[in-house]
Amino acid sequence: MAPKKILLLGATGEAGIATIQYALSSTRDVEILVYARSPAKIPEELRADSRVRILPGGELSDTAALRDAVAQKPDAIVSLLGPPPSEIGKWMNPWGAGKELVFANTYRVIVDAMKEFGVRRILVMGTISIEDEKDKSSFGRSLMVWVVWAVIHNAWRNIIAVRDYFDTIKREDGIDWTIFRLGGVLNGDFQAVTDGYVGDGNTTLSVRRSELAQWLVEQAVKDEPEWVCEKPMVSSASKQKV
Repeated sequence: MAPKKILLLGATGEAGIATIQYALSSTRDVEILVYARSPAKIPEELRADSRVRILPGGELSDTAALRDAVAQKPDAIVSLLGPPPSEIGKWMNPWGAGKELVFANTYRVIVDAMKEFGVRRILVMGTISIEDEKDKSSFGRSLMVWVVWAVIHNAWRNIIAVRDYFDTIKREDGIDWTIFRLGGVLNGDFQAVTDGYVGDGNTTLSVRRSELAQWLVEQAVKDEPEWVCEKPMVSSASKQKV
């Protein structure tokens, strides 16, 4: 059986590197296609692995290169696109980075290419700024969202625009999308990961990168995708579930 092919966007951040590490260390037979502006940020031992392939291009504005990446016909696209932590200062400036809805615009290009090349599955990073009707009230979540809205408003606008775009795509359109929502993303050893909704008693307001990596890879290689056209919260499992 051919290895599962995963196209990874946002691969050079800590969560992206953790995802590559988990994919290569797991028992899964996978090939990781990396579309990244600065692939040299990925540790050399990962780049040297025969199961990792660095694709040409890497800029989100390079429509042709993005389409060529999707044309590789991955079994799933995993996107960790978001404001780089090193550039948060720019995103805090109302006239700086993020004024344009860069991520939603990128996904329009990607989804059009998915339809053309017959790629169905995409997992897209969101945050708990995106609400779901199945969520329950949470003071901690409300506080976190307010801080982002007030301090990094362009980041908030971009995340909401991603939600608004994918909400226009229905099951019958043939795109099996999932927006996985995150709260705080932390370092630390794997303990337990879960998915669900805010305030459901199983999820928490943070996830370790090692846990997120496992969840992403396991979801990407499933023959029957879960959470299609839904927005689960992905987090460290609560103590009561553990």
